[in-house]
Amino acid sequence: MIKVLHFADAHIDIASHGRHDAVSGLPLRVLDFLKSLDNIVNAAISEKVDLVIFAGDAYKDRLPSPTYQREWGRRIMRLSDAKIPTILLTGNHDVSPASGRAHTLQEFDTLEVPYVRVINKPEFLKPADLWNLPLQMIALPWIFRSGLMASQQDAGISAETANEEIEKRIGDVVQDWMNELDPDLPTIMTAHASIQGALYG
Repeated sequence: MIKVLHFADAHIDIASHGRHDAVSGLPLRVLDFLKSLDNIVNAAISEKVDLVIFAGDAYKDRLPSPTYQREWGRRIMRLSDAKIPTILLTGNHDVSPASGRAHTLQEFDTLEVPYVRVINKPEFLKPADLWNLPLQMIALPWIFRSGLMASQQDAGISAETANEEIEKRIGDVVQDWMNELDPDLPTIMTAHASIQGALYG
């Protein structure tokens, strides 16, 4: 049996007002977020999980301060140091709609941090892509409509038509990957996306 720890939408730097900690200088609300993140990392290590999946939105926006990047990085490095394979999927608050821009999780890719894989485009991952874990994964990071439409040169169509076209293209890709699945392996699908028909609450 494979043990997986999943979390998402950390948004560790949401603290527009409130008191600050006298020692660290960080807002108390941020310290609460970091404590929760520490609990997640501690659980991954103590439970000896096989894989950690973060499904996007580390920060409140795509321009986090270096201080918050440091704090996020410290926690991810603990997972790396513990040799726990970790997937970091980019969410809508992690990426810029402009093509060619770095995203907020870029440094883990750039520095080739061991046991950490950043996913910023749709991918079908097999065991060889997942540290030889006996599983397969369909991973869908956040996809900006503007970027997808621009890449297909579909400018000028209505938003409704654009959304339908995006859904069709993504659906076709996912279906192709599902046709390639190995029936003898467990499959995980992770996505940073809205689900049509989902109810909030």
